[in-house]
Amino acid sequence: MTYWHMQLHPKDDTYWNREKELLENYKIIGIEDTQNSQLNQFNNIMSIGDIVLVKRGRKPLALVKVIGNVDKSNLKDDITNWISFTREIEVLDFFDSETMKIDFLLPAVRLSKSVNKKSDLYQFIDSWYQRVLTDKYIQNSTTDIVVNQYKIQKVYISNLKMFNKFTLNLLDKDGIALPLVVIAGKNGTGKTTILEYLSDYNLQEDDFIEIFETHEASNIEEFFEYENDIVIDTFKLYKSMDGILEKRAEYKNNVIYIPVGVNDLGDLEEKIADYYITKAEELDSFKEALQNVQQYLKDIFDGLDLSFNISKIDYKEKKVFLSNHLNQEFQIEDMSTGEKTLMSKVLYLYFQDIKNKIILIDEPELSLHPAWQNRVLKLYENFAKENNCQIIIATHSPHIIGSAKSEYLRILVEENGKIEVIDNFSGIYGAKLHQVLTDVMGVEDLRTPEVSEKFKIIEKMIANNQFDTQEFENKWQELEQELGKNYFDLKLLKLEIASRRKNV
Repeated sequence: MTYWHMQLHPKDDTYWNREKELLENYKIIGIEDTQNSQLNQFNNIMSIGDIVLVKRGRKPLALVKVIGNVDKSNLKDDITNWISFTREIEVLDFFDSETMKIDFLLPAVRLSKSVNKKSDLYQFIDSWYQRVLTDKYIQNSTTDIVVNQYKIQKVYISNLKMFNKFTLNLLDKDGIALPLVVIAGKNGTGKTTILEYLSDYNLQEDDFIEIFETHEASNIEEFFEYENDIVIDTFKLYKSMDGILEKRAEYKNNVIYIPVGVNDLGDLEEKIADYYITKAEELDSFKEALQNVQQYLKDIFDGLDLSFNISKIDYKEKKVFLSNHLNQEFQIEDMSTGEKTLMSKVLYLYFQDIKNKIILIDEPELSLHPAWQNRVLKLYENFAKENNCQIIIATHSPHIIGSAKSEYLRILVEENGKIEVIDNFSGIYGAKLHQVLTDVMGVEDLRTPEVSEKFKIIEKMIANNQFDTQEFENKWQELEQELGKNYFDLKLLKLEIASRRKNV
């Protein structure tokens, strides 16, 4: 999301004075066909979701949100006859000089970004936008909910299994809902419980009424403390007593949950075949359609070095056939377990044409080779950003955790019988595996426990200069028999012994 400031009419003369009519009646902003940088910014740089401060000259008029792509205007009445290109907008608020104060003049430029967060202009736009969000948050929290896209900002669980007054924040440093979240933690810290809760947010109407009547909250923040709740794009997903079932259904229709062990490929084959038929009709060639599908597969799994590709598609039977590097052909159900996991949990999303959804995936690393675990998170991130989705993953994989950007990471820990969340990690993204295991996952020893204990005894005897004793010799030989004389850590200990002998 980017902040902009824009003067609608090409002239700042006060005689036009019809901006409010344009915004309210046409719900667009527009620009004339002038070959300059403003036209390029309006057509090619401004994006859906951006916030625009509409001004006349150097005075603010309105705050709007861009909700449509560029469209060539065919409007020719007395209000719009100067417009060549338009963007659909949602009017967020009109400037009210009695309740809002501004003590500086806006820049006179026609259209420009506001990117300097310390500037008066940026602070003005941001504070205005945040006030609009807060007002809508309060207005919609116990009545109807207006949601443009489904992304979870915050989860509050009052009391559920191991969670007690638990808050999970899913925002980035700028207060925007994250496209990808990786939840990790030891067994028993509730990773799957969170996913199940998000997938089946099922507060009953009777529960709601009891909570409401028991706790007479004076404001929405106070009421929030009494109820399990999910915040969607600054709007609480409240179960109001009017329309509670509809709101629950609305939420559930926007959530996809892929639990552990799901490898259903039947529907995927049908989706691939349908895609293939559509492309064949567009290109008027089955050969080119197959090439298109093959390239689509390569683009999706770029960097994973797949050992197979689609060799042919039977569109009548809705069957997909693959071939390996030896040109051996096999059906999709004959793939390895890891390949099935990749196809059913990644490729499935693309061929479903899923957009604007919350996607919950439990342990996506199962059956995947570590090399694929290192890269699979990037596939999910790409999908989330390309399709305006939010993907929330629960994982035990140090490879996935190590490949997660620090802002995406949420670690569940148990403190004094209560589950807490750590979300301020730094230096983990791209870290080596042993650092992820010790610093994030709480693994105390990277060796097999039995071997680790023997190393501790040996290292303690070396520290006490007991390396010439028979007891030490017996324990050393036992380790060499188990690990081999060329085991790297044993070689390092030999150097330590040699150094100590010299010093002694």
